[in-house]
Amino acid sequence: MRLAFTAPRYHTNQHFPVKALMEAGHEVSFLVLRRGQSETYDALAPRVLGCSHVFEALRRMTAALPGVRLSSDGGIPPVRKFWREMRRLRPSAVVVRDPFSAYGLLAVLAAKLVGARPVFYTQTPAHRRSSGWKLRAAVLARGMAGAGWITPVLGSPDQGKTANGPLCYVPFAMPPQTSPDGRRWFAGGAVNVLAIGKFEPRKNHPLFLDAVHRLSSRCPVRATIIGECSTPAHRKELEAVKGRRRSLGLDETVRIEVNLPFHEVQQRFKEHDMFVLASRDEWAAVSPLEAMAHSLPVVCSDSNGTACYIRPGENGFVFRADDLDDLEACMYRIASDRDLLAAMGRRSYELVVSEHAPEKYAQAIMEIAGGTR
Repeated sequence: MRLAFTAPRYHTNQHFPVKALMEAGHEVSFLVLRRGQSETYDALAPRVLGCSHVFEALRRMTAALPGVRLSSDGGIPPVRKFWREMRRLRPSAVVVRDPFSAYGLLAVLAAKLVGARPVFYTQTPAHRRSSGWKLRAAVLARGMAGAGWITPVLGSPDQGKTANGPLCYVPFAMPPQTSPDGRRWFAGGAVNVLAIGKFEPRKNHPLFLDAVHRLSSRCPVRATIIGECSTPAHRKELEAVKGRRRSLGLDETVRIEVNLPFHEVQQRFKEHDMFVLASRDEWAAVSPLEAMAHSLPVVCSDSNGTACYIRPGENGFVFRADDLDDLEACMYRIASDRDLLAAMGRRSYELVVSEHAPEKYAQAIMEIAGGTR
């Protein structure tokens, strides 16, 4: 099958899903507006269309208006260029990220015009306590477009009976990376903790540092923070994080690394014993799943959509967002018992094998793209 993906950029969380489809024998293309700093093109190089000059002019004009701001993440490609690409590709299905954005609506229309089945890709929880008018409108739009609809976020089926029937839960694909039997644990005699995230306030790197500071007085621990720093706002936050590290006396305990290539990030997973994502308001972080593929126990907040990939008490814990005491308690439960840590790492690896196999992802997408699921 010929598949085209449309999105603002080729996010790293699409690397392994795209690779899974290509390894299953499908032809995959990715049409994006722009490149990001922390992307990998080992499986596929996206076609960068750029933003429409008209849209960019509108963005500049509205920037001067009080209370009006067009997101720098959005945009729309030059319509003729996009249409030429769609006609050239002639895809059987088009997977549309954010189908209700300007670019998403254009992609859905183009899919219908070339005879392709649209597949909405959002990070809406498949199970929610209530649907709300926005979701009901989205369900109606999906039906009118004759589209499939996928999400990598399960939500909370045990906290409410409302299931969004049109949404198909398809977790991120992830091949196993480092088996628990092939790992070297506790380098330097310490529990080595890894955190990854852009240098933005919501990533909560200072909260992570506070937890490491507390934890270091109770058991031997070392930590690494890896983050993207590509904008003035990132640089400002990086300096704030370094300042917090210095004020806590953690310069020798916590290493900070910036803008590492994808393959080096994967190497860092192998060198650590536990993964912590302290951030708040994550729609669907893929880094916890990457850590699981390297046999690491995982701690993340309850405001992360992919917290559903963690089985609390089995392969990690989910803490209350922004709660330092709860974060420290979760980290301590793992770091203080090295046998438990290794057992949780093994369970992470097992879950990747059973729940996130690339071939299962490819099969699910084929069923949805073909309209049989």
